[in-house]
Amino acid sequence: MMIVGIDGGNNEVDVASSLGLDHFVSQIGEFRERKMKDIHGKDDMVFEYQGRRGFAGTLALAESEFSGSIMGDSKAHEDAKLRILIALHRQCMMENEFKIVVGQPISKHTDEEKNRIKNMLIGSHDLIINGKRKIFTIQAVEVAAEGGAAFWAKPKDGLVRIIDVGSGTVNCASLRDKRYIDKDSFTLPFGMNTVKTNNLSEMSRGIVTQTSKKWNKEDFVWVLGGAAEILIPYIQKYYPNAMVMHPIFQALEAHPVFANSIGFYKIGTAIYG
Repeated sequence: MMIVGIDGGNNEVDVASSLGLDHFVSQIGEFRERKMKDIHGKDDMVFEYQGRRGFAGTLALAESEFSGSIMGDSKAHEDAKLRILIALHRQCMMENEFKIVVGQPISKHTDEEKNRIKNMLIGSHDLIINGKRKIFTIQAVEVAAEGGAAFWAKPKDGLVRIIDVGSGTVNCASLRDKRYIDKDSFTLPFGMNTVKTNNLSEMSRGIVTQTSKKWNKEDFVWVLGGAAEILIPYIQKYYPNAMVMHPIFQALEAHPVFANSIGFYKIGTAIYG
């Protein structure tokens, strides 16, 4: 049995397990017959699942007419399910039984939405990718709050604010002495791939106009996600004590895009043992 943390983001799927870190493009697209059927590496994926055929990853990005990733503030949908199952297919080397931790935006981290995610994932799955059929079982699923769960990738005492900038949402979490503060945590309904402007200064200002209603300028802030390193100079104009979170995994620092998946994995090792 393997414990896996999976951040099934709308731009990239990030995975942490005892095998290490993995990631791939989140795109899901329709299948079509191609004249040139070359596969350029493991991130070019043709999948077959429950009678559905399609392209995934970089192959969907290159060859599907209708490739994309369903956005929104909930991961309880078929595209998110496929992304998680593809991630586990790639983990099926010596194990085919999994206990996993996945994420859900803070705004929809409710019992109803978490149960929907659990119900769509728990059980046996038969998935073919690039002609390789793997049958595996998800024994247990826990659903963690995105952003807040990333704290466990690099825990710190005292008051910690977290800005988790995703492609579809921005999750803003607060913890004090390792205890989650619900009233100071929320999801903003925009992300790097959902805004029309590429003005990073104004996007950062948009984040701060909301966080500053609850947070203080002197607060310590972790900034994480794929865009953390380019956003940090703008965030620091408002929160001078903000820093990019480089999560710790297997005693090494990782890219901030892995903060959630590593946090999920550490939660998984704690609850599943």
